[in-house]
Amino acid sequence: RAPDQGAGCGMVRYGQVVVGAAGAGKTTYCNGVRHLLSLQKRDSLFVVNLDPASDNYAYECDLDVRDLVCAREVAQKYELGPNGALVFCMEHLERNVSWLCEKLESIASEGSYVVFDCPGQVELFSSHASFKNVLRKLEKRLGFRFVCVHLVDVQLCTDHANFLSAILLSLGVMLNLELSHVNCLSKCDTIATHGDLALPLERYLDPSLMSTSQFRSRASRGLSPKFDRLTQGLAELNEDYSLVDFTPIAVEDGRSMHALLRTLDKCLGYTAKAAKDAKDVQAETGATEAQALVAALDASLGDGGLSVDWQEHFARFAAAREGNRKGEED
Repeated sequence: RAPDQGAGCGMVRYGQVVVGAAGAGKTTYCNGVRHLLSLQKRDSLFVVNLDPASDNYAYECDLDVRDLVCAREVAQKYELGPNGALVFCMEHLERNVSWLCEKLESIASEGSYVVFDCPGQVELFSSHASFKNVLRKLEKRLGFRFVCVHLVDVQLCTDHANFLSAILLSLGVMLNLELSHVNCLSKCDTIATHGDLALPLERYLDPSLMSTSQFRSRASRGLSPKFDRLTQGLAELNEDYSLVDFTPIAVEDGRSMHALLRTLDKCLGYTAKAAKDAKDVQAETGATEAQALVAALDASLGDGGLSVDWQEHFARFAAAREGNRKGEED
């Protein structure tokens, strides 16, 4: 879907919309992205908290929706549960979207890069309309180009029923938000701690490689025939759409994060601008340590990063990190 161009004013702002279930690693991811993009010397980088239920953050956000509405206060005032309070807050944000627009306009000028850390209630992205409407208004009023980053915990790959649910959730978010979309398997450095996967990691990165029979045999094991038929129908739905694939990441692993950011830049149309900025910085200051790091990561990824054996890479990364930690303890 082509992004709107900001009320005819020609200005463009870039935004990552980071969504996913609670515990998928959204806040850790946003902190990692902020760090990596700062190494790339990207100017006008901001992180915005859109989670009214958050208690504390591992980083200092530049704009906090809790200044407008807080889920804890809403739950106490209206005697709502956690999910109901989040829905109330998102609808309140939609009604007061001018507040968000004014705050963003005051901190993020044309060409700014904004990372939106979103709530962990997946219904807000997969079926509810308020969050989608907020994004549409930001597109029209401020000229935002958005890409959605949907995080899925790699632990779900250990159970095919859970993984099928994650695929369907990813599909629902893609169809509901109607944005450029990248699904990610997060915490891939922890794969070894969950035991051996039933299939190679590449099969989980591209679920279209899994046949309906593979889903049925693994996801329906031990269940009654009616659940077997349900699993078959859901697997066929995934096969019919064939829209969902996953990018593997570990926030502490610069190689996987850099590969993801290259993909996101292409989705946003940010690549040409980033290249121009990098050349300007190099012309003014010469090659810096941060630029050398980025160049090394580019070289390590090869042509588009397609040749990387991610399963082997994350196994080595986790082993090396564990070795470093033991060395520090000794």
